[in-house]
Amino acid sequence: MLRFILIRLAVAVPTLLGMSVVAFAIVAIAPGDPVMMELRALGVVPKPEDIAALRAEYGLDQPFLLRYLDWLGRAVQLDLGTSIATGRSVVTEIAMRLPATLSLAVSALIGAVLVSVVFGVCALSRNRGVAACMRGLTILLVSIPSFWLALLFIYLFVLTIGWGRLVGDGTWSDLILPALTLGLGAGASLGRVVYERIRAELSEDHIRLAIAKGLAPRRILISHIAPRIVGPLATAWANTFGALLGGVVIVESIFGWPGLGQLILQAIAQRDFPVIQAYLVFMGLIFFTMSILADIVVFFTDPQLRRTLSDD
Repeated sequence: MLRFILIRLAVAVPTLLGMSVVAFAIVAIAPGDPVMMELRALGVVPKPEDIAALRAEYGLDQPFLLRYLDWLGRAVQLDLGTSIATGRSVVTEIAMRLPATLSLAVSALIGAVLVSVVFGVCALSRNRGVAACMRGLTILLVSIPSFWLALLFIYLFVLTIGWGRLVGDGTWSDLILPALTLGLGAGASLGRVVYERIRAELSEDHIRLAIAKGLAPRRILISHIAPRIVGPLATAWANTFGALLGGVVIVESIFGWPGLGQLILQAIAQRDFPVIQAYLVFMGLIFFTMSILADIVVFFTDPQLRRTLSDD
């Protein structure tokens, strides 16, 4: 097991370095000068000497390669720089909003998993009407953009019924609508994966034998099919969690959820390069971490993989 994790980490090192280069380069070549925007926001008439001093303070006067190596050396020590807009540490800025974003993404993932199981199982129903209805609903939910669904929920539940607030303060009651917005679309997409995996397992000989023995469908699903599809589904869940973290930017902005989404939108508007770079790298690390966790789940649920690695 330890050897498997070490191999995955070794393979991921070049990927992480490449990701950091891309994140740094995208921000470096982006139009706009954060120093000029910050001086104008403060109501200061920009003078050449002031601009030069601030650019030197934030290291913006250095060549790209030197800036990247300096940033990478500090990033390894968890020093991601200082926000140009607020003057606070970027790590502090992210840490202040990270719990809200994680709670939203985790809640949406739990909802998506539950929805996917319901959709996937119901799509296999012998009742053609139920199966067709679930497949049609799946296509509909996958096709609807998250921002449109968010606006629809605000109109129905907040403006019409009065079951929520337009601008929340980060309480659990304010989490329901944004989590539902993210979870429905992701759950519908995952439902198709669950459907295909279950359908593939139903054609296996040991499942046909269980059916021939007269075992109840629920027992076959829980005892025989579920353990074999958990591994492949774990990879899909990990990718979905990363996608949910990326999708919270728009949804958080619409619902006023105080998470990383609002932070990155403000940073883009203010050209706060250190925050944008840290956000991009952080999202990449989240994807990488979830991928490692999914591989561990696959390792424990796939006996053939364990035997192969043991033989190697």
